[in-house]
Amino acid sequence: MLCRFTSRALLVMALSLGVSAAAQAATTKELRSRGKAILEEKCSRCHAVGTRDLSPLKGAPPMRTIYGRFAPKELRAEIQEGMVSRHREMPQIDFSDEDTDAIMAYLYALALRK
Repeated sequence: MLCRFTSRALLVMALSLGVSAAAQAATTKELRSRGKAILEEKCSRCHAVGTRDLSPLKGAPPMRTIYGRFAPKELRAEIQEGMVSRHREMPQIDFSDEDTDAIMAYLYALALRK
């Protein structure tokens, strides 16, 4: 009887973990999509946002290279502060924690594709 209970308990736990992993993957995909949409709206006027495109503004680094330029904690702080820039034309944008999470997820995904 104990073996049967243990087997069922293990099966339930395994199924729960599988659902959690699937839900987490869907959430991560949604987060990355949201991050991309935010960057397209706020940054694509000057920066390339995709995996291969060129930045519309000469000298503006493609977003796919940004993740590798900073330590993750530093990048997170820079994004939340609006990526304080070296040039005046760049607008100062204060991103919420949720927007920052989404942008970080997207930038990380871009960095992995390199």
